[in-house]
Amino acid sequence: MTSHPEPRDGEMIRTTFDAVTEELTPGVLLVRLSGEIDIASTDFAAEAIRAAVAPPARLVLIELSAVTFCSSAGLGNLVEARNLAGEQNITLALVGVGRPVDRPLSVTGLGGQFRIYSTVAEALAEL
Repeated sequence: MTSHPEPRDGEMIRTTFDAVTEELTPGVLLVRLSGEIDIASTDFAAEAIRAAVAPPARLVLIELSAVTFCSSAGLGNLVEARNLAGEQNITLALVGVGRPVDRPLSVTGLGGQFRIYSTVAEALAEL
């Protein structure tokens, strides 16, 4: 997705968002989300997450250090990821959770429902 700074009359605001998935080792996937996770990008985030949180994956790390905004729709994406992982017996962890994601996780009480690590290396060492 791209950014459009000033909407014109009747034009929707576009947000900047990207999702890149990388297989670190067989069965271990890293999903790097960046930009704004809001109502405009939630479908794209959900698509990337659903594709990763599925067999044959056994561990999925969602890297969030480049996320600049996370709305309730973005929190919904993370909760869906957690639920899918549980259904598929896949370990899920969040990595690089900065203030734009930490704040809504803390305010809603959802932070305690996720494994959260500072770095990918830390998560891989513990999981």
